[in-house]
Amino acid sequence: MTVTFTEMPRADVVMYLDRSYPPAPGSTIERVKFLSETACGGVGVQTSGPGLMWWVVDGVIVPQDVGPLPELEGDELITLPVDEPTSPPMTDSAPFSADIQ
Repeated sequence: MTVTFTEMPRADVVMYLDRSYPPAPGSTIERVKFLSETACGGVGVQTSGPGLMWWVVDGVIVPQDVGPLPELEGDELITLPVDEPTSPPMTDSAPFSADIQ
């Protein structure tokens, strides 16, 4: 397996990730061991066949359309917490009034 990293400006990587960034609560992200916490760019992984590339923001690979996280040796997989609601959901019992005079 060959792993490479290409550094890019953070703003460019975030733009390319589009709806994949920031990752949703409950998503699993991968902290790339060999990168700093400020590294942004692309991590390419090639095995016996064609390689794949994952975008990296702040040293982390977030879920992307390319497929499951690469789970590189020594990397830490982290599941993001899901925030519990702080108030009960709204109900339909009292509709809003649209009377404007």
